[in-house]
Amino acid sequence: MTITKSLRAGRRIGLFGGSFNPAHKGHLAMSLFALSRLELDEIWWIVTTQNPLKTRDETLPYDERITRAKRLLAGQKKIIVKRADEVGETGYTIDFLRALSRHFPREKFVWLMGEDNLATIHLWKAWQEIFLHVPIAVFLRSGYSTPRVKGVAEAAFGDAKLPLSSVTDLAETKPPAWVVLDNQLNPLSASQIRQHSNLTSGTHQSNEGVHPMVVKKAAAKKPAAKKTAAKKTVAKKTVAKKTVAKKTVAKKTVAKKTVAKKTVAKKTVAKKAVAKKTVAKKPAAKKTVAKKK
Repeated sequence: MTITKSLRAGRRIGLFGGSFNPAHKGHLAMSLFALSRLELDEIWWIVTTQNPLKTRDETLPYDERITRAKRLLAGQKKIIVKRADEVGETGYTIDFLRALSRHFPREKFVWLMGEDNLATIHLWKAWQEIFLHVPIAVFLRSGYSTPRVKGVAEAAFGDAKLPLSSVTDLAETKPPAWVVLDNQLNPLSASQIRQHSNLTSGTHQSNEGVHPMVVKKAAAKKPAAKKTAAKKTVAKKTVAKKTVAKKTVAKKTVAKKTVAKKTVAKKTVAKKAVAKKTVAKKPAAKKTVAKKK
């Protein structure tokens, strides 16, 4: 679909740019939320030809990504897939925004992106100009919505951050202006889908690979539980052996003491018997002396 100048002036349009490699239900959920929360008239999915920060080896063919995105949006009238290369896009966001300004000088655009992109936007070409070019709405993303040190862009444009109460006026606000949305966190990500599925031109599901990914995580916990149980059993056996050993040693010690006492007792009786014999002999000696007298 070629971008034309058929839109009436002053419409609020959200620009959701990215490689959509592949497009999935997480993208759709965030777009529907932005339509309502920012009170937008439309959202354009700008499918970039090639992300400069990624290699071509990890990117699906461009036409295939376009087809997948359109299939996912079937029936959605306010979310439209746009080919970025039709306005002279070079792969850099700032070049695309400049081109849009020339084609649609009266439209009110809002750039939509996730917290993951906010953390790395300082690596983008002319990133500061992006903040000066359009208002920006930032989606909360799983893994990034925890207390952390501010990124380069957040620190540089901290004064331009708007409170959430101003979110419906973002499209009318002169840049620099940006806000962090209050959307629900969605665990889906294109990178996870690619890692846990075999994406081929014959595959058509937008959320492919999600269910196998969940199953793998749940199954990984079972072996760990068995190992723990095995360790506990070994530990109990070891303690039991030590207890038996101690009892055996204790019995032997008592036996030795008993034998020793008996031996001492016998010796004592023997000494008494000898003493009696000695006393008996002495009277006999006295009788012999009497005879001599």
